[in-house]
Amino acid sequence: ELVPGMLVISKAGRDRGKPMLVYKVLDDGFVLVVDGQGRSVTKPKRKNPRHLEPQFLVAHELGAKWEKGEPVDDAEVRTALSALAAKLKEAG
Repeated sequence: ELVPGMLVISKAGRDRGKPMLVYKVLDDGFVLVVDGQGRSVTKPKRKNPRHLEPQFLVAHELGAKWEKGEPVDDAEVRTALSALAAKLKEAG
């Protein structure tokens, strides 16, 4: 199950292969994703979960902030995303 702050890799669309973080899970089953660059927190991308590959690494601090409705800037997203991507690469 996708949760806010989870690292996902896009499997479809022009952003295919790009790592992103789940920003919000919508009621209709879709999710909003951000990467802190092309997709900022102010303008997240709506994606079908079938087009995302979950990596089961979660930025817990960001996820908690988003669930509480606290503001998060793009620099925080980029930092968390690069840390999770490094962990993913390290794990193989």
